[in-house]
This record gives sequence, structure tokens and C-alpha cells, in this order.
Amino acid sequence: MPVRSNNNEKRKGKGNMEFTYHNILLDNGTYTKPDTILLQDHPQAISARKVLNLAFPGNRRNYRIIDLGCLEGGYTVEFARMGFESIGLEVREENFACCNYVKQNLNLQNLHFVKDTAWNLDRYGPFDASFCCGLLYHFDKPRAFLEKLARHTKKVMILQTHFSTSLEDGVKYYSLSPMQVNEGLNGRWYHEFHPSTPYEEREKLRWASYENDRSFWIQKEHLLGLIHDLGFTTVFEQYDNWAPNMGENLEKNYAGTLRSTFVGIRDL
Repeated sequence: MPVRSNNNEKRKGKGNMEFTYHNILLDNGTYTKPDTILLQDHPQAISARKVLNLAFPGNRRNYRIIDLGCLEGGYTVEFARMGFESIGLEVREENFACCNYVKQNLNLQNLHFVKDTAWNLDRYGPFDASFCCGLLYHFDKPRAFLEKLARHTKKVMILQTHFSTSLEDGVKYYSLSPMQVNEGLNGRWYHEFHPSTPYEEREKLRWASYENDRSFWIQKEHLLGLIHDLGFTTVFEQYDNWAPNMGENLEKNYAGTLRSTFVGIRDL
């Protein structure tokens, strides 16, 4: 059964809890990962806010957004601060403990965390917007996942993800397979961990897939087409997170990084 964060627990200290990425400013003035940039100032967070501000101007109290595979809850917090009813879904115990710590140290009644796999998102929908950052490229059946996500997303879907291309850029760096077809889509396979890796070790791999030992990175052109086929009639790739010096950054890093933001918006 999914475990929900307890809103009534007393605020507690951080203890031995380790945040791997999300630096969040808490109500008491402390930071969850003070040696790195605040997540609210991260280019990806700024880009997501821009899209959501365009799609949902004004009061957002009656709009729901889900943050899939929310890690330590940083983006979920940002959406709650924007006024959304914000739900973060996270399956790993250590990550979920960080989410609970954040929840207990912020006075945000519209902030919620649930311990469950992203594949069970239908239990908590529907959603006006969905945010999938750093997760899609960890699935071996990304098409099936996006089809499910689309069924429960009413207006806006934001995907921050790795992709593949027909070129060789990034193939050696990420140890990607030759171009293949999976679920009717072109793409490349990525190795996550050895198939015999015990569950206890998989649980500790906080930035890896949870069940499948390899994942499929959809070719970019096919990913864009799939988003449109799922009913999001406005589809675009968002580049502003490469600013400042966007031209230089794109020229030097885009091809090899194989990662970008893709947005789908329905006509309502």
C-alpha cells in the first residue's frame, strides 16, 4: 500500500539524512544541501515555472500537479509555493524520508508526498499538470508510461529527460546500444545495473531505475511525435534553461548531453 507523508508529525532534525541534490530553504532558515545552488534558482526549476505561469495564470488553488519520481521533493515544494495542490510521488525509502523531513519543516498545507511507484500515478489523479524530471529515461517501457501519464493529465505535461538520436553523439559516454526499436519507437538501450543485483542494493541506488535493469531512451523526434499523438496539440522543446550564453552552451554541450525539456499542452 502507498504510504502518505504524515502532516501531523512534529518537526524534527535532519539527523543522518543525506540530500543528494535538492537544496531547499526551510522555514527555520536552514538548507537541506547548503553546498549547492538552491533548487528554486536552478535553470530547470525556473523553466518549469515559466511554462506553468503561462498555462495557469492567476490563482492556482484549484489546480493539481504531480511530480513523478520526486527524489527529495524540491520541485514539489516549488509547485506548492506557486499555489498548486502539489503531490510528489517517490518510491525509495531514503528519498521519501527526505521528502517527509521537508514536509515537516515547511508550513505548506498544499504540499503532499506519497511513497509509491510512478506506475501507480492513476491512484492519485487526475492532474491538471504533470512534471516528470529525471525519470522517463529510467523505464524500459517509456511509451506505456507516457500513455498512462497522458490519460491522467488534463492540460500540461513537462518532461525533463535524456533522449537518443540517430547520430553517435553521447553513445560512447553513456554506453548506449545501437539504434533499436522498442514499443514501436526508435531509440537506444541504457544499462542500469546487473540483472542479479539484490533488491537491497537496488534500493540504495537513489538515482537509478527501481525495477528494470535496463532502460530505453527514445529518439528525440519520436518522443516529440509521441507527445503529440497522446493529445497534446502544442508540443515544443524548451531551451531557456541553457541561458545565459545559450548559443555557446548549446553548441558545446547539447549534442553530447542528450538531455532536454519537452512540453506538451492540450487545447481546452
